[in-house]
Amino acid sequence: MDDPQSDDLFGQLRSGDPREAWARFLELYSPLLLDVIRLFERDNEAVGDCYLFVCEELSRNGFRRLLRFRPDGPARFTTWLSAVTRNLCLDWHRREFGRHRVFESVARLATLEQEVFRGLFVDLLPLEETFLKLRSRYPALTMEKVRQAAARVQQALTPRQRWLLVARRQRGLAGAERSLEECEAACRLVPSQMPNPETWAALQEERACLRRALSRLTARDRLLVGLRFERGMTLEGIARLLQLDNVQRADREIRAVLERLRRALNRR
Repeated sequence: MDDPQSDDLFGQLRSGDPREAWARFLELYSPLLLDVIRLFERDNEAVGDCYLFVCEELSRNGFRRLLRFRPDGPARFTTWLSAVTRNLCLDWHRREFGRHRVFESVARLATLEQEVFRGLFVDLLPLEETFLKLRSRYPALTMEKVRQAAARVQQALTPRQRWLLVARRQRGLAGAERSLEECEAACRLVPSQMPNPETWAALQEERACLRRALSRLTARDRLLVGLRFERGMTLEGIARLLQLDNVQRADREIRAVLERLRRALNRR
């Protein structure tokens, strides 16, 4: 394994209580996981969901996937982990954005509504072209019936499903990047947020104190703070990732860590 800090992680993950080792793994390798995920996903919500999926798959069945790595094999651990993460990203993407998947709520509709759904949301056809495509198969079909079917499809879709459909459409369109001149002009409109030198020095000292206080926490406590306040993960996501009993326990543990940090900073 190419990171000497993680040489003993595998042995600890095999132990009866691997929670601290798992927290240490996430602290060490979450930046790598996120770098790979961002090659596939740009939307912040999608990145967070995919990250949670990857971590859950790595920890599933007693970390079986992670423990497949062979330190004496030809690949470095980070290279191997990047490849595993890429495959998991593809699995998550197929699960969330599979082009030919029909939502269960749509599958319960009549055949005509399902065909309208495919025309409008899978093939991305306008309503008129969807009507023309279906008219040969449904001789009695009218434009008004297609509109009514489209309305029933809209009613059947949940907000989450609508978001997924928008994401699919965006992935099919090439994003136009703003020119360098436009970016520079936009930046010039943003007022400077830099503090004066005295305030800046005080902020730097506070940050140094905070870093020292964080360094004295356990890996698991640092992970709790990082997931909640650096990555913006929800309490539900943290509870799932760290295999806590419920959201309330995640909240209590984070509050306890913050209280310890507060006391440490007050002593400084």
